Amino acid sequence: MLAAAVGAAVLIAWLGAVLIARSRRSVEKCPKCRSNRVRPSWPTVFDHLLGVAHVCAFRCEACLQRFYARRSLWTGRSHLLNRP
Repeated sequence: MLAAAVGAAVLIAWLGAVLIARSRRSVEKCPKCRSNRVRPSWPTVFDHLLGVAHVCAFRCEACLQRFYARRSLWTGRSHLLNRP
């Protein structure tokens, strides 16, 4: 019973992150402070699960806000996404 509840919570969190990331039009600016100092964030286990839906984590270097966006919308510094 507990495993089903945890699985449902993970699925809801995953779907929420995918929907939010897909609604973002541009990753050139931070959604919180509007700074253009945005870079890809170091991935977590949850980020690897979101990678299936082509969603990537980004971090603003000005306010340290971490947010998700579609990987295909990253227009600048795309070579940083393929780092080992």
